[in-house]
Amino acid sequence: MKNYKNLILTGTGLLCMTGAMAQEQPKDSTLNRTVVVENQYNPEVMDAFKVNVLPKVEEPAVPKQHIDYATSVSPLASYGFEPMGIITRDVRQKGARRGYLRGAYGTLNHTDLKGAYLWNISDRDCLDVMASLYGYSGDVDFPGTKQENSQRFFRTDASLNYTHRFRKVMFNLGGSFGSQVFNHILLEGQDEGVFGTETSVPNTHQHFMMGEGHVGLASVKRTLPLDFALQVGFEGFKRMHVIGWMPAESSENRIHTQGYVCADLDDEQNIGVGLEMDNVSYSGEAALEDALPVQIKDYTLVKLNPYYRIQNEDLAIRLGAHVDFQTAYGSGLKVSPDVNLTYTFCDSYSLYVQALGGTRLNGYRQLNELSPYWYQGPQLHTTYTTFDAQAGFKASPVSGLGLKLYGGYRMTKDDVFVDLFSGEANSVFVASLAQGKSKVAYIGAGIEYAYRDWFDLGINGEYNNWKMGNEENIRFLLLKPEYTLGVTARAKVYQGIHAFANYAYENRKKVSGERLDALNNLNLGAEYNYNERFNVFVHLNNVLNQSYFTETGYPVLGMNVLGGISVNF
Repeated sequence: MKNYKNLILTGTGLLCMTGAMAQEQPKDSTLNRTVVVENQYNPEVMDAFKVNVLPKVEEPAVPKQHIDYATSVSPLASYGFEPMGIITRDVRQKGARRGYLRGAYGTLNHTDLKGAYLWNISDRDCLDVMASLYGYSGDVDFPGTKQENSQRFFRTDASLNYTHRFRKVMFNLGGSFGSQVFNHILLEGQDEGVFGTETSVPNTHQHFMMGEGHVGLASVKRTLPLDFALQVGFEGFKRMHVIGWMPAESSENRIHTQGYVCADLDDEQNIGVGLEMDNVSYSGEAALEDALPVQIKDYTLVKLNPYYRIQNEDLAIRLGAHVDFQTAYGSGLKVSPDVNLTYTFCDSYSLYVQALGGTRLNGYRQLNELSPYWYQGPQLHTTYTTFDAQAGFKASPVSGLGLKLYGGYRMTKDDVFVDLFSGEANSVFVASLAQGKSKVAYIGAGIEYAYRDWFDLGINGEYNNWKMGNEENIRFLLLKPEYTLGVTARAKVYQGIHAFANYAYENRKKVSGERLDALNNLNLGAEYNYNERFNVFVHLNNVLNQSYFTETGYPVLGMNVLGGISVNF
């Protein structure tokens, strides 16, 4: 199964590539690690726009593969939220070079091209450019039928980012552009008569365009009494639907402001507040509800995140809250927790409890990340997580071995689901989106083992008990996982040659006596590092040639091969 929302849609975000530098983390006997910050121009500048208010200390991951593949095994949706990674052996990665090129081609016309270069104009000026193209086209089996459909998806992205360092602040200016062309599946029986006249025959080809520009300032850490960052940007997204029963064309424009201010009380204590504000407006055709046009409403969402944090060698506590206010569509004030407590003992064992929450936009960009084939009828409300409480344990009893166990409960209002049934209207298959109140209790466990560069193995499993607040909407859970299993392995075959395998199994929830086909996906591959600059790789995806619906609501591609090279310079 391809995780499209991660693999082909994340290119819209601006990549902040800069030089690689290593920084030792003090007072970290638990991990005793060296963290290498890839592509970071100035390691003392807090990157407030990739994390929530304050950069979190991330666990180093074992580098199981060296290539930034555009296609790989899907990390299961239930694994998306994992606040504590497994403790692994010490990892020291090599610094990134200034340039990167990748080219790959495979069956189903799979194309994967990417180029990036970081230009240090001077000691204070840096320019980063990136361009990429990813896509495929070919016949796809429709689950439950013998019908084959011609499916096509290509995504192009480009970005430019300029950074200048003053003595105490950093200035940033950048932007990006994306173009997404694809087609919806036309089911059997579709003909000119469906829409009444020959002139109303649907054209299933779609074209989305998105772009953004931003400007920002951030303080160099500890050069001013308060650390701060502020960034303001404009984001636009234009969709062009030409299927007869869809809105013909509409655009979403968003002014996005975010930043934070914080201060150290002493070496262990810190206070601060984060700010995020979105002014969202729409133009063009309205959405459709009950076959009648409905004007999409503009709105503003403001999110504040005040917090207090204390951290020492054994204990880390964060006490905060998410205070969200929205005008117009779904207006009101919402407050949810932002609390975390982590206790480390014996240097290799940790216990944690946390309670999180907050509001998430459901704008065009967010829906496009959920599924590239999304169709929105009535306007969606923002999604509000009342709370997501979780507790867990992790340990590393011996070098290279990591264990974890966690469980929790999450309650979400206006959660977004892909509704397969309503997606088959007029014989054109789309990922129709719906909303409802969801509740899920979950428990999971994992184990990882790594022995030098010779062998890596990871096994993760999770059980989810999904419930809907309104039983009339229970069909929305058809694509949700009940229990999942993921296995990854990588082994050194010969000097410079590694083979790897990824297996994912996901059993869907049974709803009203019906259960969709399980995800059962095996991927194999190999890579050859000729030297530190040159790499050759090949991927064999969906080896079992399974046919099922992905979490995007669309059929998975059949067995396919992708091979290519990458060069660092």
